[in-house]
Amino acid sequence: MPGKRRTQPPRLPAGPPATAEEGAARVRALLVKAFDRNDGTGADWRLMLESLYRAGFKIADDQLEDDARRSIMRRVHEGAEVRLTGGFADGSGASKTDPAGPVSAPSNTGVFNSPGPRPPK
Repeated sequence: MPGKRRTQPPRLPAGPPATAEEGAARVRALLVKAFDRNDGTGADWRLMLESLYRAGFKIADDQLEDDARRSIMRRVHEGAEVRLTGGFADGSGASKTDPAGPVSAPSNTGVFNSPGPRPPK
């Protein structure tokens, strides 16, 4: 349409991010641009996520001292555990990918019905 101007995408702020959340938002914006298929279907989210994890682990292995690496890996593990059990990072709700919600863990308190060892005769 004549007279309608395209708006430019928002620019990233100058300088380093102040928080991990701000950094994550910037990284996501850059990744979406880098992994956009340019065919109208959007970004390859699985490839993007796997690449991000691999890059993060490589940075942790190469750049951090042992204590710092262990500390951040513990936090990553805790966040992954919440998601694996059906929650979100904030600890709420069922997973978006599983509408039935989290899968119950098997109970280890059940009674066995099999016979035990037999006494010698």
